[in-house]
Parts: sequence; structure tokens; C-alpha cells
Amino acid sequence: MASSWVFFDVGDVLFNENAQHTVYFHTLLLAMRRNGVQVEWDDYSKKIIDCVRVKPATAIVDAARLFVPDDEVWNRIYHDGRAIYDATRKPRPYGTLLDGITPVLQALRERFHLGIIANQHAEVLEAIEEYGIGPLFEVKIIDTLVGVSKPDAAIFHLALAQAGCDSSEAIMVGDRPDNDITPAKAMGLRTVRFQRGILYNHYEPDEDKTAEHADVVVTDVSGLQEAIERAAI
Repeated sequence: MASSWVFFDVGDVLFNENAQHTVYFHTLLLAMRRNGVQVEWDDYSKKIIDCVRVKPATAIVDAARLFVPDDEVWNRIYHDGRAIYDATRKPRPYGTLLDGITPVLQALRERFHLGIIANQHAEVLEAIEEYGIGPLFEVKIIDTLVGVSKPDAAIFHLALAQAGCDSSEAIMVGDRPDNDITPAKAMGLRTVRFQRGILYNHYEPDEDKTAEHADVVVTDVSGLQEAIERAAI
């Protein structure tokens, strides 16, 4: 059955979160240094990339823990660095609209119904409206508002129910193989991995992790429309 709906993740798909992630890198690094762990930025940043390639969801913390094996010291560092990060991110928790995404969405809207399925801060809905792309989406499912998060299949069922479509008629576009691609494939959606950003961009699923392999992979917004149209065939 031909696809008639396209659902998008938000973070690092519609919105660029590179700045937010970078701040988190550095707040943890500086918290380590304030607490006597004399790690250099370049060493820490290399460890982050190494950890992304293994387990991207926790890579920032996993990399820091390599330098701080003591639990008591780590708890102090984590709460120190995390508090500064949360305060820094609070004014704009969702990032900034991705360059070039608006015309892509406008073009897709001529052929498909569009929706959002995202683990995101509730404020992102206001940002979507402020940027002028809100009217392009007929369904907007944000986990903090509906009480269930990806990769739980329930959030996908909710989106499909609101859209009034079957999973075989839908495509999921996301950057995360674990939260976006795997659960969507399990439900029968077609999948597009938008492989970008400074975290998941470095993650390549092993060949045996077939559930994490999207039907189509794209690395730049300029190729996103074509990738979605290929997945829709």
C-alpha cells in the first residue's frame, strides 16, 4: 500500500540540537575539572564519539564515567554539571529550526499528510507555530503531553489513530535507530533515518541489528524529500 502519511521526530530532524548537546558536553567537562578530575576537552570529546558508536543514548555520561569511576565523586559531578546544563537549556529547550527544512516540508505537504511523533519538551509546539510550520502538521504527538514516550509502541499507535491510517500507509523519519527506526519498523511503518547531528550521526548499527536499519538513510536536508519519496514506493 502506498504511503500517505509521514511522521517526523523533532530533535535533530526538524530542529537542530547541536548547540544544546555541545553545552552538555562542556558543562560535564567543567564539572569534572572543578571536582579535581584533570581531563582535557580533546580527550573527553574523543571518548564521547567512541561511546556514541557503542551506545549513543548515554554516550555523554558514559564518556565522563570513564574518567570518574568513583560513584560518590561522579554523583557530585553529574548533579553539578547537569544543573548548569538544565539552566542553560531552559530558555530554548528544543533547539532551533533546521536550515532548509521548511521548503522540504512544504513540498512534502503537497503529496502527503504530515505528523510529528517526538520525545520533546512541550514548549516545542509553540516554537513550531512561531516558526510558521505548525499548519503543515495535522497530527502532533509529544510524549510529555500524552504520557507515553518512544520507543513504546503506544505512542505510535496513538499517532496512527489520530491520523486515521494504518501502519502500512505511514513513514517514520527520525535520527535515532533505537527510538525511531526500530519501533516503527516493528509496527510495519516504512522508515527513513535522517543521520545528522553531533551524536547519532556517528552511530552505525551492526549488520546483525537488522531492526535498527532504516529502509532509506539520508544525511543532508537537501536529500530528505527524495529519501521520503523513495521510502513511499
